[in-house]
Amino acid sequence: MEYIEICKNDYNVFHELANAYYREGEDEKTPQDEIDAFIRFMFDKVVNNEINGFFAKEESGYIGFALWAIDTEDFAFSEIPGFGTILEIGLLPSRRASGIGKEFVSFIEKCLTSKNVKQCYVSAYVPAQEFWMRCGYVVNGKKANNGLPIMIKTIQ
Repeated sequence: MEYIEICKNDYNVFHELANAYYREGEDEKTPQDEIDAFIRFMFDKVVNNEINGFFAKEESGYIGFALWAIDTEDFAFSEIPGFGTILEIGLLPSRRASGIGKEFVSFIEKCLTSKNVKQCYVSAYVPAQEFWMRCGYVVNGKKANNGLPIMIKTIQ
């Protein structure tokens, strides 16, 4: 597996992967123009260095993406300043349930620990919470601004 930082020329690849991710589950009924606007919004945050983004790539091509950041009080999605946060992680459906997602999470956690971050959080829809629990995250009893439960993990 190779992890490649998302760059300004990668919009088409990012859109393809993110669209496949958002078209499933909780967002499947969201109008396409809203999905496209959100994908552009997140991509611009990566390009402007407000959040970090990586692709997961195998020999066959790109299979997923992840977005993460270090939370600060002025961070747009701030929930727990000082913690790392994994904002999104999405794999192509054909590559799920293979251990790749867990490996990708581990890669992001290593990126965060290299920046002296000791704790990380996610806010996840119910279907994804089992995945996050398998990665060592636990519900802390609080809800994020989006109404989803916050799950935390010590990563030091």
